[in-house]
Amino acid sequence: MAAKRRRRRRTSAPQVILILVLFIIALALGALLLFRSCTPNDAQKPPESPGGFFNTIFPTAKPELTPEPTATPEPTPTPIPDPGSVEGTRSSDFGLETEMQLDGSAIESYIRDTGLDFGDPENYTALEGVITFRGNNYRDAPAYGTAGAVKEKKLELVWEKDIPGSISKSDEGAWFGCGWTGQPLIVRWPEATRRAMNLYGEKKSKDGLVEIVYATENSFIYFLDLEDGSFTRDKINGKWTFKGAGSLDPRGYPLLYVGAGDAGPNGPAENMIISLIDGKKLYSYGARDPYSLRSFIAFDPATLVHAATDTVTYASETGIIYQMKLNTSYDEAAGTISVNPTNILKWRYTTARSRAGGTGAYWLGFESSPVIWRHFMYVADNAGDLFCIDINTMEVVWMQDVLDDTNCSPVFEIDEETGEASIYIGTSLHWTADSNNSGHIPFWRIDALTGKVVWEATGYRVTRNANISGGIQDTAAIGKHNVSDLVYVAYARTADTETRGLIVAYDKATGEERFVKNLDAYTWSSPIILYDDDGNGYVVVFDSSGKCYLFDGSSGTQLDKLDLGEGNFEASPAAFNNMIVVGSRGSKIFGIKLK
Repeated sequence: MAAKRRRRRRTSAPQVILILVLFIIALALGALLLFRSCTPNDAQKPPESPGGFFNTIFPTAKPELTPEPTATPEPTPTPIPDPGSVEGTRSSDFGLETEMQLDGSAIESYIRDTGLDFGDPENYTALEGVITFRGNNYRDAPAYGTAGAVKEKKLELVWEKDIPGSISKSDEGAWFGCGWTGQPLIVRWPEATRRAMNLYGEKKSKDGLVEIVYATENSFIYFLDLEDGSFTRDKINGKWTFKGAGSLDPRGYPLLYVGAGDAGPNGPAENMIISLIDGKKLYSYGARDPYSLRSFIAFDPATLVHAATDTVTYASETGIIYQMKLNTSYDEAAGTISVNPTNILKWRYTTARSRAGGTGAYWLGFESSPVIWRHFMYVADNAGDLFCIDINTMEVVWMQDVLDDTNCSPVFEIDEETGEASIYIGTSLHWTADSNNSGHIPFWRIDALTGKVVWEATGYRVTRNANISGGIQDTAAIGKHNVSDLVYVAYARTADTETRGLIVAYDKATGEERFVKNLDAYTWSSPIILYDDDGNGYVVVFDSSGKCYLFDGSSGTQLDKLDLGEGNFEASPAAFNNMIVVGSRGSKIFGIKLK
């Protein structure tokens, strides 16, 4: 056995030597080939790590790296074209004729030096609150913030405030309380602005004060603390009745824009800009304007201000659209503010329908508050015309026939991904009433780019009399969050009974009714939607018998009903977080909590 092992060692030694020699030769050839395969630039590169050539031949192992997470790309929004007319929505189809004046001189055409672009409604103002009718330039936000954790799903009356008094109408009777549209404004002022105004001492120093500014039909403008309904400063005697909501300045300047709804003992109605530093009127326009083609003068719509250019655009019931640069001067430290409007543009119009003449002539003029998207104004008139107007040129882009007297405001919605832009609108019953003062009132979704009807909801047959219009006097509420597929609107005086009203939820995509709820009485008041922390929507609506209703926005289930016993709620509410504010024709203002 030993001999055999020695022979095995002797025969294996040459083999080992040969293997080692071949291995060394192979390494040398491999290195040579690797070197020759390098480009000149590669050969000149310094080694990436210590070891140089050795590491090239015997690379050290590197730890595997966790790949960087790839962000999910944002969807590319569909480019949204400018609006343009199509067959059936051209202004020539309506026999439209327009004229313009600039600073009192007739002009044939107009192009603004600095174009207006209103942008998204979230950017209309940095103020916290509801500062114009339905909150912004889309008219889709009558409630600010969220209602928090809504646990009880009940309504609670927190406070009420008497607002006695009245003012004579231009014909007969009197204006009193809070009427249509009558929405309060609610704002949390920045501290520096609060201290510059004529608030009472304890309110001036109250951190986080949320103030209600309420212009009412009895001619007074009231200022209340949202928390308890106490007065925050002296009321202003506006000297005219105020039916519209008014507007606060979106820049946070202490300015109130509000228009008289009727002539009265103090003369013809006018549109006013009021300083909230001292309550004095700074400027007014529109009273007895000789450029008006209509004898009746009123200013119910709510003003929109383009903050970046200090510009007001206003559609009036006289049939004139005004646009002006305010030249606002505000010295917060000194506590002074002034306006000195220039570049005053006036636009007026007639249509074939309004020129028909006689007692049945359709009225000119705008009672509804306009929407402005980018530089396009959407506004409906008393003659059943819906307009899209380029406010940088005052050219009418398209028109649509909505058949009847339009008192509600259009509401705008856009899908930034698909580019679908829509107007939701309905009308009251006036021109289309039959001999029994009855008629059918539909509700529309209209393409905001072309003016074409997307869908026409069947709607309801309603009645009217000389003093109480039937149909849609309210402005629709656009659902968001968990009710983003719904739009809500109320009908007044449905034909089965002269006192009944309905709140209807329509499917935005199809116009089909998702639910219908009866109210104890008709309503002109606009519904609002409050959202809890989870995005659940709660619909609140008031009627003409003093009731406040709470509905689940998704199912339509009635969650609560509060009987306030103070007569007719014509006015539309506004909300700040979980507090709802509304005034009644019973000369009271109420603060109501959603619990």
